[in-house]
Amino acid sequence: MAKQILTIFLMIILIPSLIGCAQTMHAIEHAKMTVTANMSDTIFLDAATLAKNRTAYVRVTNTSDMQEIAFEESLCERLRQKGIELVSDPSNAGYIIQANVLYMDYEKQGLTADGMLAGGFGGALAGAAISGDWKGSLAGGIVGGLAGAAVGSAFKVETFFGTVDVQIQEKVEGGVRGTMVTDATQGSASRLYTEREVKSDYQTYRTRIVAKAKKTNIDRVEAAGVISEKLAHQIAGAF
Repeated sequence: MAKQILTIFLMIILIPSLIGCAQTMHAIEHAKMTVTANMSDTIFLDAATLAKNRTAYVRVTNTSDMQEIAFEESLCERLRQKGIELVSDPSNAGYIIQANVLYMDYEKQGLTADGMLAGGFGGALAGAAISGDWKGSLAGGIVGGLAGAAVGSAFKVETFFGTVDVQIQEKVEGGVRGTMVTDATQGSASRLYTEREVKSDYQTYRTRIVAKAKKTNIDRVEAAGVISEKLAHQIAGAF
């Protein structure tokens, strides 16, 4: 009986300390920011068309809560580095690039980078619920255990991510033909389907790009800047 009591007593002392140490090690592993990016769909531009016409018109909108990012400037600079000449008139452009910044903030319960990517172009701002990288320290009555947990709780590994919907229109000889389909719900029990034939000089490509940064005690402004550069690099990479 005495041995069991001693075992329980040692567990009460050691577990909070071990958790605090584990959290500290986890925080140290992510002391340097790591950035990754993924596309919901790969875009392949026509190589022959791209070789002949390297002009583009760029239009960027930002419907996220973070309006202070310079994403358009980053994208334009990346395109220039790829040898793309930017024009102010879309009718004179070989490519029309439109991008909308949908989200630029911390990953949180119910709103994740993976969920946003799975939604694809035009999808909702939603994601599966997640468990955070840090859950805080266990409460305990032992001074040593609380000290270990307190050290761990001082460091929080966070994920910050940005989501951009991208549409690239490529001017092609002879133009393209297609059908636009509208599915309109009326009330709660009926639907209206309409179709119309469309003609265009441009072939359209669409994708969603999600970039995320992970770091211990991440800085929001720093992360947004790094992610903006990463997203711009991804879009320009199609050229």
